[in-house]
Amino acid sequence: MNSNMLIIIGMASIGLIISILYIFFPKHRRFAGVAARIFIGLVFLFSGFVKAVDPLGAQYKITDYLMAFGLDFMIPLSLFFAIVLNLAEFLIGFVLIFGVKMRLFAWGSFLFMLFFTPLTLYLAIQNPVSDCGCFGDAWVMTNWETFYKNIIFMTMAVIVFIHRYRYWERMIPVAVKNSIVAIGVFIGVGLQVYAVRYDAILDFRPWKVGNHISTLVVPTPEKSEIFLIYKNTITGENEEYTSQTLPWQDEEKMATLEFVEQRKVVIEPFIDAPIHDFIIINEEGYNMTDELITYPQFHFLAVSYDLALINEKAISKLNSFAENCHNDNINFHFITGSSPTEIDAFVMANKPSYTIYNADPTALKTIIRSNPGLLLLKEGFVVDKWPHRRIPKYSSFKSNIQLYDTQINEWKKAEKIETDKE
Repeated sequence: MNSNMLIIIGMASIGLIISILYIFFPKHRRFAGVAARIFIGLVFLFSGFVKAVDPLGAQYKITDYLMAFGLDFMIPLSLFFAIVLNLAEFLIGFVLIFGVKMRLFAWGSFLFMLFFTPLTLYLAIQNPVSDCGCFGDAWVMTNWETFYKNIIFMTMAVIVFIHRYRYWERMIPVAVKNSIVAIGVFIGVGLQVYAVRYDAILDFRPWKVGNHISTLVVPTPEKSEIFLIYKNTITGENEEYTSQTLPWQDEEKMATLEFVEQRKVVIEPFIDAPIHDFIIINEEGYNMTDELITYPQFHFLAVSYDLALINEKAISKLNSFAENCHNDNINFHFITGSSPTEIDAFVMANKPSYTIYNADPTALKTIIRSNPGLLLLKEGFVVDKWPHRRIPKYSSFKSNIQLYDTQINEWKKAEKIETDKE
């Protein structure tokens, strides 16, 4: 049983206790009503928050939904839908925890669950998208797991809805209630405006700073030893050799050996990369993922999932940064999800000094939401990353090299990777 199901079972146990208290023990009904309010409030707050810190991620998930249901004409509105839904979810949770304006926000949580519970059942049965994205990238669940937890949440929302007139909020001044709602709106909107303008405030994706990304996108090759089995024509016995021990320079000995077969002993098996959809292709069509990601020195990757949507002001910043890298013999590469025709047009218009590679645009969106964005890597670690509005001065990078090296050594120790000896 995986960790998701264990968490769902734990939540189901709490929900069951609250439901039993509310239905069968009238004396504890007020306590159960408050517990249900806090329970569903925390759920909505967490769900809204982890998506509000990354509204572009929510936009991509909504786009998947629209495409799956044949509503492509609504895709231009996907970011608007994401921001509104994230704000509504965050605000409902925020206000429920404080227990104010319950008559209104109890309706909000009830209608949310009334809509999404049957929707997740349909997703579980038909599987038009891989996961619902209910908790963004912070907690990825299968569609069936999502449906199971929504049954629990629906039960709590029903209790809160039924109990909405009985919550004790009369003593709270109206100004305080309105202030709580206003603060929730301010936080929900502020988080998303910042994230859209720069990048996700909290990074739950594989490419977050500090991650040893090479272990996720580059497969681990098999380590094995080949044994060669020869029959000694004089003694009639089989003799086993490796490529190092085979006496191939001894002509007299080799004349007495007759090859029989070879056998392989696997020392360490091949391990495929956990992330299968990230492959960097060069102009000739060769896979350059291993070479670019695991390069042992500091190097930069500029990322643009779509050149047609790239921020044009950032191009000159990247070009200037790349020139400084070239002067210091530091590798600088550019990866895009655009077509070869679009890449050729970009090269003609901007005359970059760096090599441009191609990768899947969806995979590039998981690296950094900004278009373009800039990453610093070394030895397979994501050392730093910047959205296009915060691309640093090259001198800033140079002044932080020692700090970066110290941090990398700390990450190595944490992962028990042998530190290079200078």
